Amino acid sequence: MAMFDQTSRPGSLRGLLHSYGGELRGWAGGITLRYGIAVALLLSAGAGIIAAIGVTIAALFHWLEIAYGANAAYGIVIGLLLLLAVATALTAIVLLKQGLPPLPRPHRHAAAAGQSVAARAVLAASASHKSLMKADPVTEVMIGLAAACLVGWLVSSRVGQPQTRRRTR
Repeated sequence: MAMFDQTSRPGSLRGLLHSYGGELRGWAGGITLRYGIAVALLLSAGAGIIAAIGVTIAALFHWLEIAYGANAAYGIVIGLLLLLAVATALTAIVLLKQGLPPLPRPHRHAAAAGQSVAARAVLAASASHKSLMKADPVTEVMIGLAAACLVGWLVSSRVGQPQTRRRTR
């Protein structure tokens, strides 16, 4: 796939595709960041469980054994640290189960492409009447791409909608 340069004109098809690609990268980056945080929290929960075992055997156990006896010391330390680990794990699971943010829609880009195509068609029509009947290849490609974007947008906007619709009579 060809790389799009940064110097393309704002109204050109290349510029519009580059702009929409930037929005898609931002959308994917947000999802990646959220999953990265969730994985870090799950790793933290695992470290919490390991710490629970280590601290239970260490100094906290000795203090509780003196104050409450050996059985109560085991139960209190293990219970508190496992509670912290479970809370961290549940936070990570809630982050992972959240719905994805909506896919950026190409409304703005499609409108700009339509204006660009219309402007070129008007300029071509004003140059000569014959050019109105036969469009140059670039305009034909732009019209085709605009139509493909419109069809893709219509399909993708219908895919995410719930299937249970009630008809009113």
